[in-house]
Amino acid sequence: MRSSAVAAAVLALTAGCTGGGGDDGTAQRAFDQTCSLVRSGVAAFNENDFPETIERFQAALDPARRLADATDDPRADELLEAVEYYAALPADEYRKAFESSPDFKRHQATTLGQCGDAQPEDSPDQESQT
Repeated sequence: MRSSAVAAAVLALTAGCTGGGGDDGTAQRAFDQTCSLVRSGVAAFNENDFPETIERFQAALDPARRLADATDDPRADELLEAVEYYAALPADEYRKAFESSPDFKRHQATTLGQCGDAQPEDSPDQESQT
């Protein structure tokens, strides 16, 4: 059921694509690239590899910008804002931000809500505690 909801959100997000004469797939490709990089950034975060997390989100900047340029859907702008936030957050601030920042939580809801498959751990160091 969750994957159906994510697929519907992707279709809705990319349906607002603007451009000459019709959808050439630019928005869908940009969305897929962005979310792939977001998911790898979340995976790095879950492994406590904050420099890699930042690297993945920095790599997601260009496709997120292409997505925002390709569609009028405000969710594309929200996703870009979230990617920009995580790409710019210093590695030594990730843990504290995860624990207490409303901006971190807001952007987390955006990235996980739009990119679907990336689910956060309860804590950045949960695996090391077991």
